[in-house]
Amino acid sequence: MSYIDLRDFIKAIENRGELKYVTGANWDVEMSSIVELIYHEGKHPKPAVIFDEIPGYPRGYCTMFGMLGSTWRIARALGLPEDNVEPLKVADNWYHRSKKLQPIPPGFVSSGPVMENTDTGEKINILRFPIPRFHELDRSRYFGTLHAVIQKDPDSGYVNLGTYRVMVVDKNHLALHATWGVHGNIIYNKYAERKQVMPVAIATGLEPVLWWVSCHMDTPWGMSEYDDAGAIKGAPVEVIEGPYSGLPIPAWAEIVVEGECQPGEYVDEGPFGEWHGYYANRGLATVPEPLIRIKAVHYRTNPILTCSQPAVPPHVFNLQFSVSDAAAIRRRLESYGIPGVKGVWSHYSGSGGLFNVVSIQQLYSGHAVQVGTIASQYPAHMGAYTVVVEEDIDPSNLDQVLWAMVTRARLDRQIHIIPNCHTNNVHTAIPPSEKMAGNKQKLLTAARVVIDACRDLSWKDEWYPIARMSPELRTRLVDKWKSVLSGLL
Repeated sequence: MSYIDLRDFIKAIENRGELKYVTGANWDVEMSSIVELIYHEGKHPKPAVIFDEIPGYPRGYCTMFGMLGSTWRIARALGLPEDNVEPLKVADNWYHRSKKLQPIPPGFVSSGPVMENTDTGEKINILRFPIPRFHELDRSRYFGTLHAVIQKDPDSGYVNLGTYRVMVVDKNHLALHATWGVHGNIIYNKYAERKQVMPVAIATGLEPVLWWVSCHMDTPWGMSEYDDAGAIKGAPVEVIEGPYSGLPIPAWAEIVVEGECQPGEYVDEGPFGEWHGYYANRGLATVPEPLIRIKAVHYRTNPILTCSQPAVPPHVFNLQFSVSDAAAIRRRLESYGIPGVKGVWSHYSGSGGLFNVVSIQQLYSGHAVQVGTIASQYPAHMGAYTVVVEEDIDPSNLDQVLWAMVTRARLDRQIHIIPNCHTNNVHTAIPPSEKMAGNKQKLLTAARVVIDACRDLSWKDEWYPIARMSPELRTRLVDKWKSVLSGLL
């Protein structure tokens, strides 16, 4: 890979011209709202943003947003070609590379930059870092939004890394929110059912590849995200055995918290504005979540706290989910032996994973429905719409996709609703009253929709002619009128 850690990656971003420094912004809503403005209304490519000289904090204690907020930064992080960073091309390149990766376990080292400073006992104060309050309706500040929660399965011993939001309770306590069905929640429940203490670590300021594997739900149960990250890097991720948790912690992270969850110990968590743009857990009500007792905080000198800003799309991590989900869906279709898949895209406005489009070359009857049904089940924890189009439609071009949907589908025959699929407590169409029974979360299901937006194969040869410029004419015009079109196309 072409970078060692986050700081090395930041240098590359700065050299590329995709980094913006801001000084003097306040931690209370101001930093995050500036980022929200940039990602809603700014020009492409959206920059990564580093805030320094934050009121009340020493100079050099920074926060960073938008680590992987452009296709070039994604390509750089994943070791993909950087000469063509059109979104669908990056997704295609990641799809092809990800199929060839072989797991590489982490390598243990005796120490690393993250151990430059350690606070324990009375010295612990998580608020020594400029942790934001992200949205105006949030009740608390959140330490974990672009991070990895590290846990060990008590049965198999496998190590899981996942991005589950982490709220500040006070200077030496945090709250962990991992939704039903995610690996971190499954592991926590095992400890809770046995009334055992669960060791936990939270790492932020990660090298980009560790953030990528931690926040995407593509690593199967039983395989560590460390192994996945090593595969992408082509070398082991360096880890240290945490002196207080026994967990492997990233040696090159900016900040690592070691702590534990005592059985039956909960604290009110939330509310927090979610990735799809809503307060969708229980609205503005709090929910009891596991309490983390902080045992130690390790951090580099002049640490960089990495953050994401979930809000109404588009926001800072929509793009990376679009690339990741597109490749993951395509690999799953391939693993089922489905032929004819030409491209996949997961649209930003659907927050990644909730509006997916697959283009295919129709090869047999029922092909589109087969593709849509399989694709609709990724991501497993929550889904909405899957649209299947033909190979003449660019799945990343929403105008083309909508045109196919409204002109090629017989609505009474080509819209399929699949009931009783798994979902979780952040589903925005389920009212809060249905999500809880007292203080206990209910197990939830919801429908998913497959739209076959392909021309009926049985009479496709007789389909109405399309009023569209041919590729040959386009090539001739672009060549002939280069001087006129060069600044327009």
